[in-house]
Amino acid sequence: TSSTWRSSTAAAMSQANNGPDQTHWVKDEFVLQCTACQTPFSMSVRKHHCRRCGEIFCAPCTTKSALLPKLGYAKSPQRVCESCFSAVKIEEQDNSSEQSQPEEARIERKTIESLKRLYTSGIKPLEVQFKFGDFYSPIMSDADFNAKPMILLLGSYSVGKSSFIKYLCGRDFPGMRIGPEPTTDRFTIVCGNDDRNGSDSIIPGNALAVQADKPFRSLQGFGSAFLDHLECAVTSTRSHGGASSILRHMTFVDTPGVLSGEKQRIGRSYDFTGVIEWFAGRCDRILLLFDAHKLDISDEFRAAIGALRGHDDKIRIVLNKADTVDSQQLLRVHGALMWSLGKVIRTPEVCRVYVGSFWDKPIQNVDFKDLFERERRDLITDLKSLPNSAIVRKMNEVVKRARAAKTHALIIEHLRTKLPYWSREKALAQMLDSLPEEYQAIHRKHNVPLGDFPRPETFRRALKEKADNNLAQFPPLNQRMIVELNEILASYLPRLQGAHSSLINKARGNMPALGSDNPFQPDADWEVSSEEFAAFTAEFEALGPVSGKLGGDQLRKTLMETGLPKEKLRHLWDLADIDADGSLDVHEFAVAKFLISESTRDQDFQLPDKLSPRLVPPAKRS
Repeated sequence: TSSTWRSSTAAAMSQANNGPDQTHWVKDEFVLQCTACQTPFSMSVRKHHCRRCGEIFCAPCTTKSALLPKLGYAKSPQRVCESCFSAVKIEEQDNSSEQSQPEEARIERKTIESLKRLYTSGIKPLEVQFKFGDFYSPIMSDADFNAKPMILLLGSYSVGKSSFIKYLCGRDFPGMRIGPEPTTDRFTIVCGNDDRNGSDSIIPGNALAVQADKPFRSLQGFGSAFLDHLECAVTSTRSHGGASSILRHMTFVDTPGVLSGEKQRIGRSYDFTGVIEWFAGRCDRILLLFDAHKLDISDEFRAAIGALRGHDDKIRIVLNKADTVDSQQLLRVHGALMWSLGKVIRTPEVCRVYVGSFWDKPIQNVDFKDLFERERRDLITDLKSLPNSAIVRKMNEVVKRARAAKTHALIIEHLRTKLPYWSREKALAQMLDSLPEEYQAIHRKHNVPLGDFPRPETFRRALKEKADNNLAQFPPLNQRMIVELNEILASYLPRLQGAHSSLINKARGNMPALGSDNPFQPDADWEVSSEEFAAFTAEFEALGPVSGKLGGDQLRKTLMETGLPKEKLRHLWDLADIDADGSLDVHEFAVAKFLISESTRDQDFQLPDKLSPRLVPPAKRS
């Protein structure tokens, strides 16, 4: 037998070599309207697949054609959408440079393409039908997947946000203004220009928001008042001796100083907190900067930090200008900062705080020179790690979106089916008032973790603002979409991550030199392939093993989510628990996942009475 992953991969390779590859096409029944113009499909408006991205469009939106040799269309041009036609033309120009790219860059590019296809074929259709992008985070585009890691800087005015970016870039960026007064009155995206003959430039917000190759198009939803306070500082990475080479690998987002005092009463002409929430969802690291002389957290700052909820793992605290106080004052300042943050960032973990003076001026208090230097190195190391783990974080974001989209669709379907024919408004109002109880009902019926549900007030507000409390506009939920999404979460994404890690390690030369007698080396005679074992290992570690093992309590939820009968799961556990100690190590876990994959792929698959010799891990063979 062969696993679902191996068979689908082999099919895709076969199609790429001998015929058209259609494995990434969105299923017809998942799409009700054109992806581009939102025209509903009907008897007279037919569905057409873009051969490149696999999405479904109407005929007027797929008038272009192009050769797609990588997908098996090398002889005749094929129907593609406008976006893919432009992308193909760019790829044709970049083909020569792609061959000169390092092996690691080519692997990452292929992984991103696979991740985009999984999102497009199995997650995006559910988001579109149930308007997930209107309720929460906008639909992801190709530019979101291709974007470099972004770092968001947030803090009061004159805490050193712009100076911090200048310090890392080694020079001024276009449009930079630094002063003791509030100088930054706009969101400035500082990105790199890698062209040899490129120069510094500034792209205004309205122009930036319509560029298809930039991940900022959905910012148009905040209106012209915000776009007038947005700009992109395109900085040459080759001028000034390559001082700003860091921008080849990441992008910085400088924000206006947070208002305090009387200024808060005047307010802003756009939704500042909403914009912060938008960037928080797309940034890879969030730096909250504090001045050693200004530790107050204003109402607007508190609201902005509240908008970061759900992204706690991205937050780092920077206590800047710490060289302007003596040792006793620094101790008190650090304690006061932690006390203030404890009331705003409500997490049991303590935030990482970097203490120092992050600008290009000499340190004033030389007593802390060694301390500040170690803190600087730690912060730079943390930021430098972002490009290397960008793929894994993108996968993590896709998983979070998929779980949120699934939960959102189940909530809408649950409320829609409970509405009576008469007095719908009154019945909906009652259900919205008792949303926690409705969440419990969905949790019991579909086994959705309670932690995946949105806050009741967030859902109520979004349903009112984005859908006018009208559930009739949502179509009935196609259960095949949920099955498809569950398969992506349970199988394809973990295996994609495992395969990517394996290929990257080989490219970096980090693969351990394991001999054939090493018990941790996946064996060629083992039914579980090395790619599958890498994916299962990643999933095993994510579940938090204790002393290298996972107990029944830790695995119960994972096993129940497979949908297999309890009798079959009981027998499967007995087979996988080879040493019969009531828990599974990584090799036993791999056996269990392999058997689950076979059972879910083929409903007629019968578990053996005992493991065949080729299913027993090499480390467990006597």
